[in-house]
Amino acid sequence: MSLSLTLVFERFHPSAEPILASNKLSFGYVDATLVDALADVVVPFKDGVEWPDDETGLVLRHTDPYGRPLTYVPAALLGTRLAIAAKAPWSQAVVTFIGALPASTRVVLWWH
Repeated sequence: MSLSLTLVFERFHPSAEPILASNKLSFGYVDATLVDALADVVVPFKDGVEWPDDETGLVLRHTDPYGRPLTYVPAALLGTRLAIAAKAPWSQAVVTFIGALPASTRVVLWWH
C-alpha cells in the first residue's frame, strides 16, 4: 500500500476555528510501516480543515479523500514517528520543521 501524506498545521493554538489548509507541507509517499507507527497516537479531529476548492472557495472537510475521519497528532509525538519514514531530503526537512514547532501543535494527517 502506498499513500501520500500531507500535514496540515494548526497555526494558532488553541483555536475554535477550523484549521486552514494553506498551512501545510507534503511529506510525500509513505507505506504501511508509517501508517502502523502512527496508529496508536492519532486523535480524532472534529474541528475540520478548510480546504481550498477552485470552484467553490473554501470547503470545510471532516474526512480525507478516502472518506476516513480526519485525525491529528501533536507535534511532539509526530516528529519521531515520521523520522522512521523520512528517507529523502525533503521529508527529512519536514521532520526538522515539526521538531521546531511547539510540542502541543496539532498536525492534521491528510491521507491521499
